[in-house]
Amino acid sequence: MREKTVEQAQMEFYQEGRAGCIFAAVAAENPDKYGWVQKIVEVDSNVIEHEIQDAINANSVTTLSLIFPSVTTAGDLVSLVNELKLCPSVILEENCEFEGFRCLGFRVRVGDSLSWVSGFGNFKFLPETRRTPYAEITFRVKPRPDYEWVMKKSPENVIHLADLDMLGLSRQHFEKFWERSLENTANILGHEPDNKSAAKTTFAIPEELIA
Repeated sequence: MREKTVEQAQMEFYQEGRAGCIFAAVAAENPDKYGWVQKIVEVDSNVIEHEIQDAINANSVTTLSLIFPSVTTAGDLVSLVNELKLCPSVILEENCEFEGFRCLGFRVRVGDSLSWVSGFGNFKFLPETRRTPYAEITFRVKPRPDYEWVMKKSPENVIHLADLDMLGLSRQHFEKFWERSLENTANILGHEPDNKSAAKTTFAIPEELIA
């Protein structure tokens, strides 16, 4: 059997619904259709910033996943966090302590909006819904679609990873996917999302590792 590529291993995580979000699972089955692009990159603020700007400027790209195979230890993850802080288009909006964890919420500037960044990695201290084979940050690089309906209204200047244009999905199926996403996430976590696993948090890292 042929070995999976890094990109395949990461996308399989979403395809199998392990992120909790059913919309992401649907999009992961055909990422090209939804403008979801994966890039393997170095832990370097200049490289990360270049990929962000390229994706923002590319009409065909709506969602960007930056994968960091070199991030294998908690120290590597802290280094990634520090490099993100150096990116001109990235801001650290959330930085709070919760149950011994430092919860960090990064945002990417997309025009006048802020796109919430979801972080993933192969670390036992991360929530199950964020535990991928390789370290990754994923975020939307285009404004929120002009939906016919919404299940939960967000501020105008906020873009979420789940703000996918589901391309012809009926309202009935949209509502069904929404409910299934909530149920699936709670089932995987074993509880409702908290500060460590909520969408507003990119990475939740134990305080003793990041101090």
